[in-house]
Amino acid sequence: MILDCYQCSSCYFEDREPSSRIDPSTISPAQPRVTFNDALVVFVCVELYDGRQELEQAAEEFTALANLMGKRPIVLCPNVHLSIDRAPERQAVWVMGQLEKMLLEKGHEVHRLSFGHHKRYGMECNGNVGSIVGRRFYGSEEKQFLRLLTRLGVCPPQSLPEDMPSWARPLTERLLKVLGSRRETYNVARKMLQDQLDATGHSELWTCMLFEGERKPTEDYLSALSQIVENYHDVRVHRAFNLSVPGFSNEARYFFRKHPEAIESGRLRIYNSKVSDIEFLLTRNAVLLAFPQIPKKAGSHAGEISFGIYCKDEDFAKNLIQWYQTFLVDSRFGWICTESELDAAINELEEEKFQDRSD
Repeated sequence: MILDCYQCSSCYFEDREPSSRIDPSTISPAQPRVTFNDALVVFVCVELYDGRQELEQAAEEFTALANLMGKRPIVLCPNVHLSIDRAPERQAVWVMGQLEKMLLEKGHEVHRLSFGHHKRYGMECNGNVGSIVGRRFYGSEEKQFLRLLTRLGVCPPQSLPEDMPSWARPLTERLLKVLGSRRETYNVARKMLQDQLDATGHSELWTCMLFEGERKPTEDYLSALSQIVENYHDVRVHRAFNLSVPGFSNEARYFFRKHPEAIESGRLRIYNSKVSDIEFLLTRNAVLLAFPQIPKKAGSHAGEISFGIYCKDEDFAKNLIQWYQTFLVDSRFGWICTESELDAAINELEEEKFQDRSD
Protein backbone atom coordinates (compact mmCIF):
# COMPACT_ATOMS: atom_id res chain seq x y z
CA MET A 1 0.00 0.00 0.00
CA ILE A 2 1.26 3.47 -0.92
CA LEU A 3 0.13 6.66 0.83
CA ASP A 4 0.91 10.06 -0.70
CA CYS A 5 -0.07 12.64 1.93
CA TYR A 6 -0.52 16.43 1.64
CA GLN A 7 -1.33 18.88 4.41
CA CYS A 8 -3.69 21.32 2.70
CA SER A 9 -5.08 24.65 3.87
CA SER A 10 -7.81 24.12 1.26
CA CYS A 11 -8.66 21.65 -1.50
CA TYR A 12 -11.50 20.58 -3.78
CA PHE A 13 -12.39 17.43 -5.75
CA GLU A 14 -14.85 17.06 -8.58
CA ASP A 15 -15.78 13.84 -10.44
CA ARG A 16 -15.55 14.26 -14.22
CA GLU A 17 -16.33 10.86 -15.75
CA PRO A 18 -16.18 7.17 -14.81
CA SER A 19 -13.20 5.13 -15.93
CA SER A 20 -13.74 2.89 -18.94
CA ARG A 21 -10.82 0.59 -18.06
CA ILE A 22 -11.97 -1.00 -14.81
CA ASP A 23 -14.73 -3.36 -13.66
CA PRO A 24 -17.95 -1.26 -13.98
CA SER A 25 -19.48 -2.95 -10.92
CA THR A 26 -16.76 -1.42 -8.70
CA ILE A 27 -17.42 2.18 -9.78
CA SER A 28 -19.18 4.10 -7.04
CA PRO A 29 -21.85 6.77 -7.67
CA ALA A 30 -20.46 10.11 -8.84
CA GLN A 31 -19.91 12.72 -6.14
CA PRO A 32 -20.62 16.41 -6.55
CA ARG A 33 -17.81 18.91 -6.05
CA VAL A 34 -16.58 18.84 -2.45
CA THR A 35 -14.35 21.33 -0.65
CA PHE A 36 -12.24 20.82 2.48
CA ASN A 37 -10.28 23.22 4.65
CA ASP A 38 -7.24 22.44 6.82
CA ALA A 39 -7.29 18.76 5.81
CA LEU A 40 -4.84 15.93 5.26
CA VAL A 41 -5.34 14.72 1.68
CA VAL A 42 -4.12 11.15 1.21
CA PHE A 43 -3.85 9.53 -2.22
CA VAL A 44 -4.08 5.79 -1.60
CA CYS A 45 -2.82 3.08 -3.94
CA VAL A 46 -3.84 -0.42 -2.89
CA GLU A 47 -1.31 -3.00 -4.07
CA LEU A 48 -1.65 -6.63 -5.04
CA TYR A 49 -0.89 -8.31 -1.72
CA ASP A 50 -2.34 -5.73 0.65
CA GLY A 51 -4.44 -7.13 3.47
CA ARG A 52 -4.97 -6.90 7.22
CA GLN A 53 -1.27 -6.46 8.06
CA GLU A 54 -0.79 -3.53 5.70
CA LEU A 55 -4.06 -1.95 6.89
CA GLU A 56 -2.91 -2.06 10.51
CA GLN A 57 0.46 -0.56 9.59
CA ALA A 58 -1.24 2.25 7.64
CA ALA A 59 -3.72 3.01 10.43
CA GLU A 60 -0.87 3.26 12.93
CA GLU A 61 0.97 5.59 10.59
CA PHE A 62 -1.93 8.06 10.68
CA THR A 63 -1.44 8.35 14.44
CA ALA A 64 2.20 9.27 13.81
CA LEU A 65 1.15 11.79 11.13
CA ALA A 66 -1.38 13.35 13.54
CA ASN A 67 1.41 13.77 16.08
CA LEU A 68 3.56 15.40 13.38
CA MET A 69 0.97 17.68 11.75
CA GLY A 70 -1.79 17.87 14.28
CA LYS A 71 -5.09 16.03 14.06
CA ARG A 72 -7.23 17.19 11.14
CA PRO A 73 -9.84 15.73 8.76
CA ILE A 74 -8.46 12.97 6.51
CA VAL A 75 -9.52 12.86 2.86
CA LEU A 76 -8.92 9.43 1.25
CA CYS A 77 -8.63 9.57 -2.53
CA PRO A 78 -7.96 6.36 -4.52
CA ASN A 79 -5.07 6.59 -6.96
CA VAL A 80 -4.03 3.44 -8.82
CA HIS A 81 -1.21 5.14 -10.71
CA LEU A 82 1.27 5.12 -7.82
CA SER A 83 2.31 1.47 -8.34
CA ILE A 84 2.69 -1.09 -11.12
CA ASP A 85 1.60 -3.75 -8.60
CA ARG A 86 -1.86 -2.27 -8.11
CA ALA A 87 -4.58 -4.52 -6.75
CA PRO A 88 -7.70 -5.65 -8.65
CA GLU A 89 -10.57 -3.19 -8.30
CA ARG A 90 -12.66 -5.30 -5.92
CA GLN A 91 -9.72 -5.76 -3.57
CA ALA A 92 -8.91 -2.05 -3.72
CA VAL A 93 -12.49 -1.04 -2.87
CA TRP A 94 -12.54 -3.44 0.09
CA VAL A 95 -9.19 -2.24 1.44
CA MET A 96 -10.20 1.42 1.11
CA GLY A 97 -13.40 0.69 3.01
CA GLN A 98 -11.53 -1.14 5.76
CA LEU A 99 -9.00 1.68 6.05
CA GLU A 100 -11.81 4.19 6.48
CA LYS A 101 -13.43 2.00 9.15
CA MET A 102 -10.19 1.56 11.11
CA LEU A 103 -9.46 5.31 11.06
CA LEU A 104 -12.98 6.12 12.26
CA GLU A 105 -12.51 3.62 15.11
CA LYS A 106 -9.32 5.48 16.09
CA GLY A 107 -11.28 8.74 16.36
CA HIS A 108 -10.29 10.40 13.07
CA GLU A 109 -12.67 12.42 10.92
CA VAL A 110 -12.58 10.66 7.52
CA HIS A 111 -13.97 11.53 4.08
CA ARG A 112 -13.60 8.79 1.47
CA LEU A 113 -13.91 9.98 -2.13
CA SER A 114 -15.58 8.03 -4.93
CA PHE A 115 -13.84 5.07 -6.57
CA GLY A 116 -13.43 4.68 -10.33
CA HIS A 117 -13.86 8.29 -11.49
CA HIS A 118 -11.45 10.63 -13.23
CA LYS A 119 -11.25 13.69 -11.00
CA ARG A 120 -10.49 17.35 -11.33
CA TYR A 121 -8.97 18.67 -8.14
CA GLY A 122 -6.95 21.51 -6.70
CA MET A 123 -4.90 21.77 -3.52
CA GLU A 124 -3.23 24.60 -1.63
CA CYS A 125 -0.48 23.15 0.56
CA ASN A 126 0.94 24.87 3.62
CA GLY A 127 4.54 24.21 2.64
CA ASN A 128 5.77 23.72 6.18
CA VAL A 129 7.92 20.84 7.47
CA GLY A 130 6.08 17.55 6.96
CA SER A 131 3.40 19.02 4.70
CA ILE A 132 4.14 16.35 2.07
CA VAL A 133 4.75 12.80 3.28
CA GLY A 134 5.03 9.53 1.36
CA ARG A 135 4.70 6.11 2.95
CA ARG A 136 4.74 2.54 1.63
CA PHE A 137 3.77 -0.63 3.48
CA TYR A 138 5.05 -3.95 2.18
CA GLY A 139 3.75 -6.30 4.85
CA SER A 140 5.78 -9.41 5.58
CA GLU A 141 9.10 -10.36 3.97
CA GLU A 142 7.29 -13.35 2.48
CA LYS A 143 4.91 -10.98 0.68
CA GLN A 144 7.82 -8.90 -0.53
CA PHE A 145 9.43 -11.95 -2.09
CA LEU A 146 6.10 -13.04 -3.60
CA ARG A 147 5.81 -9.58 -5.15
CA LEU A 148 9.21 -10.13 -6.80
CA LEU A 149 8.25 -13.61 -8.09
CA THR A 150 5.07 -12.17 -9.57
CA ARG A 151 7.03 -9.37 -11.24
CA LEU A 152 9.42 -11.94 -12.75
CA GLY A 153 6.53 -14.05 -14.03
CA VAL A 154 7.38 -17.03 -11.79
CA CYS A 155 4.01 -16.78 -10.03
CA PRO A 156 0.78 -15.65 -11.70
CA PRO A 157 -0.93 -12.46 -10.50
CA GLN A 158 -3.02 -12.76 -7.34
CA SER A 159 -0.97 -15.71 -6.06
CA LEU A 160 -0.86 -16.22 -2.30
CA PRO A 161 2.28 -16.95 -0.27
CA GLU A 162 1.33 -20.62 -0.08
CA ASP A 163 1.28 -20.71 -3.91
CA MET A 164 5.02 -20.00 -4.14
CA PRO A 165 7.02 -22.87 -5.67
CA SER A 166 8.71 -25.15 -3.17
CA TRP A 167 12.19 -24.21 -4.38
CA ALA A 168 11.60 -20.58 -3.37
CA ARG A 169 10.82 -21.37 0.26
CA PRO A 170 14.49 -21.46 1.36
CA LEU A 171 14.62 -17.78 0.44
CA THR A 172 11.67 -16.89 2.67
CA GLU A 173 12.54 -19.32 5.45
CA ARG A 174 16.11 -17.95 5.78
CA LEU A 175 17.77 -21.26 4.93
CA LEU A 176 20.45 -19.42 2.96
CA LYS A 177 23.72 -19.09 4.86
CA VAL A 178 26.06 -16.23 4.03
CA LEU A 179 29.73 -17.23 4.19
CA GLY A 180 31.60 -14.10 5.13
CA SER A 181 35.16 -15.10 4.18
CA ARG A 182 37.12 -16.93 1.52
CA ARG A 183 38.31 -19.57 3.99
CA GLU A 184 34.77 -20.38 5.12
CA THR A 185 33.63 -20.61 1.52
CA TYR A 186 36.45 -23.01 0.62
CA ASN A 187 35.69 -25.22 3.61
CA VAL A 188 32.01 -25.53 2.65
CA ALA A 189 32.98 -26.26 -0.95
CA ARG A 190 35.37 -29.04 0.06
CA LYS A 191 32.69 -30.66 2.22
CA MET A 192 30.08 -30.42 -0.56
CA LEU A 193 32.52 -31.98 -2.99
CA GLN A 194 33.47 -34.81 -0.67
CA ASP A 195 29.83 -35.55 0.19
CA GLN A 196 29.06 -35.89 -3.49
CA LEU A 197 32.08 -38.07 -4.20
CA ASP A 198 31.23 -40.32 -1.25
CA ALA A 199 27.62 -40.76 -2.35
CA THR A 200 26.56 -44.14 -3.66
CA GLY A 201 25.23 -44.48 -7.19
CA HIS A 202 25.66 -42.02 -10.02
CA SER A 203 26.46 -38.51 -8.77
CA GLU A 204 26.63 -35.23 -10.65
CA LEU A 205 28.48 -31.97 -10.13
CA TRP A 206 27.68 -28.67 -11.80
CA THR A 207 30.60 -26.32 -11.44
CA CYS A 208 32.78 -23.62 -12.88
CA MET A 209 35.29 -23.90 -10.02
CA LEU A 210 36.08 -26.72 -7.61
CA PHE A 211 37.51 -24.44 -4.92
CA GLU A 212 40.59 -26.55 -4.33
CA GLY A 213 43.57 -24.52 -3.07
CA GLU A 214 44.20 -20.80 -3.07
CA ARG A 215 47.74 -20.06 -4.19
CA LYS A 216 47.60 -21.34 -7.80
CA PRO A 217 43.90 -21.69 -8.55
CA THR A 218 44.13 -22.78 -12.19
CA GLU A 219 46.61 -25.57 -11.50
CA ASP A 220 44.65 -26.74 -8.47
CA TYR A 221 41.37 -26.82 -10.40
CA LEU A 222 42.92 -28.82 -13.22
CA SER A 223 44.43 -31.26 -10.76
CA ALA A 224 41.24 -31.67 -8.71
CA LEU A 225 39.03 -32.26 -11.72
CA SER A 226 41.51 -34.69 -13.27
CA GLN A 227 41.50 -36.70 -10.03
CA ILE A 228 37.69 -36.89 -10.09
CA VAL A 229 37.64 -38.01 -13.72
CA GLU A 230 40.31 -40.62 -13.11
CA ASN A 231 39.16 -41.98 -9.74
CA TYR A 232 35.34 -41.58 -9.70
CA HIS A 233 33.93 -43.23 -12.81
CA ASP A 234 30.33 -42.97 -11.58
CA VAL A 235 30.46 -39.16 -11.23
CA ARG A 236 29.39 -36.91 -14.09
CA VAL A 237 30.82 -33.38 -14.08
CA HIS A 238 29.25 -30.43 -15.92
CA ARG A 239 32.02 -27.89 -16.22
CA ALA A 240 31.42 -24.33 -17.49
CA PHE A 241 34.32 -22.18 -18.69
CA ASN A 242 34.26 -18.61 -19.87
CA LEU A 243 35.96 -19.54 -23.13
CA SER A 244 36.42 -15.91 -24.12
CA VAL A 245 39.17 -15.74 -21.46
CA PRO A 246 42.42 -17.29 -22.84
CA GLY A 247 43.36 -19.00 -19.58
CA PHE A 248 40.01 -20.78 -19.37
CA SER A 249 39.95 -21.74 -23.06
CA ASN A 250 43.40 -23.32 -22.61
CA GLU A 251 42.04 -25.26 -19.62
CA ALA A 252 39.23 -26.61 -21.77
CA ARG A 253 41.67 -27.72 -24.48
CA TYR A 254 43.71 -29.46 -21.78
CA PHE A 255 40.76 -31.58 -20.71
CA PHE A 256 39.86 -32.60 -24.27
CA ARG A 257 43.42 -33.87 -24.79
CA LYS A 258 44.00 -35.44 -21.37
CA HIS A 259 40.59 -37.14 -20.92
CA PRO A 260 39.20 -37.97 -24.39
CA GLU A 261 37.31 -41.02 -23.12
CA ALA A 262 35.57 -39.05 -20.37
CA ILE A 263 34.65 -36.35 -22.88
CA GLU A 264 33.37 -38.89 -25.42
CA SER A 265 31.33 -40.84 -22.85
CA GLY A 266 29.78 -37.68 -21.39
CA ARG A 267 31.24 -38.11 -17.91
CA LEU A 268 32.95 -34.74 -18.38
CA ARG A 269 30.76 -32.21 -20.17
CA ILE A 270 32.23 -28.88 -21.23
CA TYR A 271 30.20 -25.71 -21.85
CA ASN A 272 30.86 -22.05 -22.54
CA SER A 273 29.81 -19.86 -19.63
CA LYS A 274 28.21 -16.48 -20.23
CA VAL A 275 29.50 -14.98 -16.97
CA SER A 276 32.88 -14.52 -15.32
CA ASP A 277 31.96 -12.82 -12.04
CA ILE A 278 30.23 -15.67 -10.24
CA GLU A 279 31.62 -19.04 -9.25
CA PHE A 280 29.57 -21.96 -8.12
CA LEU A 281 29.41 -25.58 -7.09
CA LEU A 282 26.05 -27.35 -7.37
CA THR A 283 25.08 -30.86 -6.33
CA ARG A 284 21.68 -32.51 -6.26
CA ASN A 285 20.99 -31.31 -2.72
CA ALA A 286 23.27 -28.32 -2.06
CA VAL A 287 24.22 -25.00 -3.65
CA LEU A 288 27.28 -22.80 -3.21
CA LEU A 289 27.54 -19.46 -5.01
CA ALA A 290 30.75 -17.49 -4.57
CA PHE A 291 31.39 -13.90 -5.58
CA PRO A 292 34.74 -12.25 -6.32
CA GLN A 293 35.95 -9.21 -4.50
CA ILE A 294 36.08 -7.25 -7.74
CA PRO A 295 32.92 -8.17 -9.69
CA LYS A 296 32.79 -8.41 -13.49
CA LYS A 297 36.56 -8.72 -13.79
CA ALA A 298 37.47 -10.86 -16.78
CA GLY A 299 39.16 -14.03 -15.70
CA SER A 300 38.29 -13.66 -12.03
CA HIS A 301 38.86 -16.86 -10.10
CA ALA A 302 38.15 -18.38 -6.72
CA GLY A 303 41.38 -17.00 -5.32
CA GLU A 304 39.65 -13.61 -5.46
CA ILE A 305 36.34 -14.51 -3.86
CA SER A 306 35.30 -12.52 -0.82
CA PHE A 307 32.07 -14.22 0.28
CA GLY A 308 29.69 -17.03 -0.58
CA ILE A 309 26.05 -18.07 -0.21
CA TYR A 310 25.30 -21.67 0.76
CA CYS A 311 22.05 -23.60 0.94
CA LYS A 312 21.39 -27.29 1.50
CA ASP A 313 17.94 -27.94 0.08
CA GLU A 314 17.00 -30.36 -2.72
CA ASP A 315 14.24 -28.22 -4.25
CA PHE A 316 16.44 -25.13 -4.25
CA ALA A 317 19.37 -27.09 -5.74
CA LYS A 318 17.12 -28.49 -8.47
CA ASN A 319 16.03 -25.01 -9.46
CA LEU A 320 19.58 -23.64 -9.45
CA ILE A 321 20.67 -26.53 -11.69
CA GLN A 322 17.92 -25.47 -14.11
CA TRP A 323 19.19 -21.90 -13.85
CA TYR A 324 22.70 -23.17 -14.64
CA GLN A 325 21.47 -24.94 -17.76
CA THR A 326 19.26 -22.06 -18.92
CA PHE A 327 21.09 -18.85 -18.11
CA LEU A 328 24.70 -19.63 -17.31
CA VAL A 329 25.46 -21.98 -20.20
CA ASP A 330 25.74 -20.32 -23.61
CA SER A 331 22.91 -21.89 -25.64
CA ARG A 332 24.69 -21.06 -28.92
CA PHE A 333 27.20 -23.82 -28.29
CA GLY A 334 25.49 -26.01 -25.70
CA TRP A 335 27.34 -29.14 -24.66
CA ILE A 336 30.64 -29.08 -26.55
CA CYS A 337 31.37 -32.71 -27.47
CA THR A 338 34.45 -32.59 -29.72
CA GLU A 339 37.67 -30.59 -29.88
CA SER A 340 36.67 -29.22 -33.29
CA GLU A 341 33.46 -27.83 -31.72
CA LEU A 342 35.57 -26.34 -28.94
CA ASP A 343 37.91 -24.65 -31.41
CA ALA A 344 34.97 -23.27 -33.37
CA ALA A 345 33.42 -21.82 -30.18
CA ILE A 346 36.71 -20.26 -29.07
CA ASN A 347 37.30 -18.75 -32.53
CA GLU A 348 33.79 -17.27 -32.61
CA LEU A 349 34.22 -15.73 -29.17
CA GLU A 350 37.63 -14.33 -30.06
CA GLU A 351 36.14 -12.77 -33.20
CA GLU A 352 33.37 -11.18 -31.13
CA LYS A 353 35.93 -9.67 -28.74
CA PHE A 354 37.93 -8.34 -31.71
CA GLN A 355 34.81 -6.77 -33.22
CA ASP A 356 33.90 -5.18 -29.88
CA ARG A 357 37.34 -3.60 -29.63
CA SER A 358 37.11 -2.38 -33.22
CA ASP A 359 33.77 -0.71 -32.58
